[in-house]
Amino acid sequence: MRLLILAQPVPPRALEGLGKFIESRCIDTPYGEVGPFALRHPPRGRNVWILPYFGAPGRTDPRATLWAAKSLGVQRILAWDSVTGLDPDLQRGDIVFPVDYIDWTKHQPSTFFTHHGAGYIAQTPPFCPDISAAIRRHLPEARPVIYLGDEGPRHETAAEATMFRQWGAQVRGLNLVPETYLAKELELCFAAVGVVTRLGADRQRSQPEGQVRTADQIILEALPSIFAELPQPPTCGCDHLQAGPRQRGALPPNWQDWT
Repeated sequence: MRLLILAQPVPPRALEGLGKFIESRCIDTPYGEVGPFALRHPPRGRNVWILPYFGAPGRTDPRATLWAAKSLGVQRILAWDSVTGLDPDLQRGDIVFPVDYIDWTKHQPSTFFTHHGAGYIAQTPPFCPDISAAIRRHLPEARPVIYLGDEGPRHETAAEATMFRQWGAQVRGLNLVPETYLAKELELCFAAVGVVTRLGADRQRSQPEGQVRTADQIILEALPSIFAELPQPPTCGCDHLQAGPRQRGALPPNWQDWT
């Protein structure tokens, strides 16, 4: 099963390319309710769940999002994010996909596990190789970037934008961290594509001329092919944790009570 985490605002009718709407569902988890998820049946390939998702201090606990995905039988997660372009070579409407990340979150929950969590799981590769390869094939214009995960809700200052770029970050966003390493704890594939919707605070603003809308349309047209091409079963190894002292395949406490 696939899940599209939709953190880029697009009209619901634009998602018809992902197939006929079947049902919507909210999922209760130990970390709160998540949803509604919308299930669509594509013309080819397996069904796809879609979850609108926007980073903000009051948003759904990211642990709830990943737990709910696992409960729905999801294995592959593709997040579509709206990002800030820190790199001077990036402009509004550019399509990117993260190949690594910097965690600048300060208040988000960091793990499902009290004693053995993200600190014991290899973060290389940071994003699922299977999904990332499909993005490369079907979105050849997408640029690989280093993603800085922040929490918001405010924009960065000019000094912060300069600092982030000196660290090596090329884009900043709110929706992929800690989600990507929480997905690893649940042995889920997780990768992302993004659209630059604004420029860093230390860069000169550019006039909107439909660049973002054009990029959104390109991604919408590519999504069915990206999902349909993913190998089944996965060949990436994301479904087998590379944990240290923790037994492979272990799930958080009380998992069976919620499935």
